[in-house]
Amino acid sequence: MDADDILDELGILPGINEVIVTTERDGVPNAAPIGIIRGESVMVRLFLGTHTYENVLATGQLVANVTHDPMIFVEAAMSDLGEECFCRRDGVLTLKDAESWALFRCSPYRTDIIMPELEFVRGEVIKKEFRAINRGVSCVIEAAIAATRYNALRVESYLEEIRKLKRIVQRCGGPREIAAMKRLEEHLSASYP
Repeated sequence: MDADDILDELGILPGINEVIVTTERDGVPNAAPIGIIRGESVMVRLFLGTHTYENVLATGQLVANVTHDPMIFVEAAMSDLGEECFCRRDGVLTLKDAESWALFRCSPYRTDIIMPELEFVRGEVIKKEFRAINRGVSCVIEAAIAATRYNALRVESYLEEIRKLKRIVQRCGGPREIAAMKRLEEHLSASYP
């Protein structure tokens, strides 16, 4: 199997794949929702000054964890995940509840936005589940992205976007998606009362 076939099997398909990236430095784990961009090559956008960027700069690697759990996206976007959320598989730091994971090697470079190419090293499918697309999950992920952008830029339009997404989550999501959206709002209100 070539790398494209393996990435397909791991659930990292052409386009932007929202995953939870795990990195570590000096034994301290980090998780962040990040888009893995798969086109002619595989790339990732990292931001200068983030834990993820600093860890990748130090180690030259990252792990893309595929998960459909909206709560993990919210918590990883808004706070640090507890150590109970991580485990080691074949010596690689992954999310405990990942559906699959892929280890990538990369060489970041210093600019405001870093777009290194990723080299696939290895990965594993943990569980393969068939599922329909849940608009609630997608909206929670979009809301978490908007919240991180609001935190960074303080642009009110991101809050309006979150409110619109919340309405869709209330209509289309299940209990886990509704709880994740509520948790996202709690994080935002705690940061900006």
